[in-house]
Amino acid sequence: MVNIRAINGQQNNSKSVFYYIMIGIFVSPIYITLFALSLIKVSVNMSIVLVSRKNVFRRTMAENEAANFILKEFDKLSKIGLYTIDITPPLGIDFIGYHRDGGIKGILDRIYATAFVFENQGEKIVLISVDNIGLSVGDTTQLRVRISEKLQIEIDNVTVICTHTHSGPETEGKVPLHQAYKTVLFENLFQAVFRANEALQPCNIGWGVTKGEIGVNRRQIVNGKAIMGTNLDGIVDKRIGVLGIKNNDTNEMIGVIIFCTAHPNVLRGDSFLLSGDYPGKTKQILEQTLSCPVVVIQGGAGNINAKWRGTQDDLKKMAQALSGYVLTVLPDIDYRPISKMVSVSKNLSMKLKRIPDPKDIDKIALSAEKKWGVNTTKWKTEILNKYKENQRELEVDLEVQLIQLNEGFFSGIPMEPFAETALEIRDSLENDFAFFGGYTNGYLGYLPNRESYPYGGYEVEINPVVYGPETGLWMSPHENTAEQVVKTVLNLYKSNN
Repeated sequence: MVNIRAINGQQNNSKSVFYYIMIGIFVSPIYITLFALSLIKVSVNMSIVLVSRKNVFRRTMAENEAANFILKEFDKLSKIGLYTIDITPPLGIDFIGYHRDGGIKGILDRIYATAFVFENQGEKIVLISVDNIGLSVGDTTQLRVRISEKLQIEIDNVTVICTHTHSGPETEGKVPLHQAYKTVLFENLFQAVFRANEALQPCNIGWGVTKGEIGVNRRQIVNGKAIMGTNLDGIVDKRIGVLGIKNNDTNEMIGVIIFCTAHPNVLRGDSFLLSGDYPGKTKQILEQTLSCPVVVIQGGAGNINAKWRGTQDDLKKMAQALSGYVLTVLPDIDYRPISKMVSVSKNLSMKLKRIPDPKDIDKIALSAEKKWGVNTTKWKTEILNKYKENQRELEVDLEVQLIQLNEGFFSGIPMEPFAETALEIRDSLENDFAFFGGYTNGYLGYLPNRESYPYGGYEVEINPVVYGPETGLWMSPHENTAEQVVKTVLNLYKSNN
């Protein structure tokens, strides 16, 4: 018997299959189309994204190239960074410059150091001005090495110059307070350079010069011998040089370096007040007027005293006179970018005068004690020992450095040269912007010119007795040393121009 329900069920199933097949035939293209459209949409969106990203990439590349171009052009600009730091010592620390029976009892002026970092075409040179009579060559060299390593420049590109104030703090010797102050001082000098380097700004510079009456020749000749006095007929370098520095964008004055020639010993041994002497007072006056850092660099001041000396009123006269000369020069300066920047140095082996016989050593020591009231025991003992060891021909290393910025330059040594030497360099190059001075990269002693030796005096005979035990300049330099220095300066200049 045939199962009718089963047959009917199979028929119904066949109809269902047929029904679904027919639906699939008509509906599938719709889904396929929708799927295809979705793929097209995704593709279009991806294309848009890719194009957009490509445009962004291109725009970013262009912006980066423009930024790099701007940075490269900025790097080509001449730039300057400046920073001034307070280096005032604690009360009670000993003076250096004049013999005083006691330390610093008060503060007439706070003292400072100012760091300049010049940059041109990626090269940098550093100049530091310090309110101090003079720092040792060894300590200064260590500082220069540290700075050169930090900025990745040559040590020749770092210069430390002291203002030579005679009313500043002692930094030598084994006295704990001296050592503590020196440690803080040199760290402050390093930090000043670091901060100046972090504050570079585009600049233009310009040179100016005039002549002024701020110094007098102090080697007065009496009975054929030089004494400390006033020689109205003596040579004086009357130039007042000015290196002005302006911001390239705002044209505002951002720094001034003054070159002049006169010992900063206006305040004498009867003053127990800390002071930067007339360079410090000049700095105060001009910084209030110009609203920028100002420093004073000494020329060949070894035989030149300040015109006014002895009192605080004299200090003001010197500062007001020098400030006035500077302010008359500034308006006429032509400012331009740095196109020539050089910092080079050369070491000489400086021969000292032959150590005399013991009886002459005694005479020199006795004269120094009577005239200057100094203790000569250490010098005399060491010189006699050298004589006994047959070390009568001594030599000392002497660095001669030259810094040139455009048409002007300053060359310096760690000594106190005479005005005649500075003027000989100027005359040889026929350049009023060719300045030469001392207290540069340390301190050794005096460098008289050849013509001064027959007259003796403090600078020729006594200074080595006073400072030789500290500096290593046990005897005066040989008579021809100043001539060798002039020749070296001229060679350094000509080899770079």
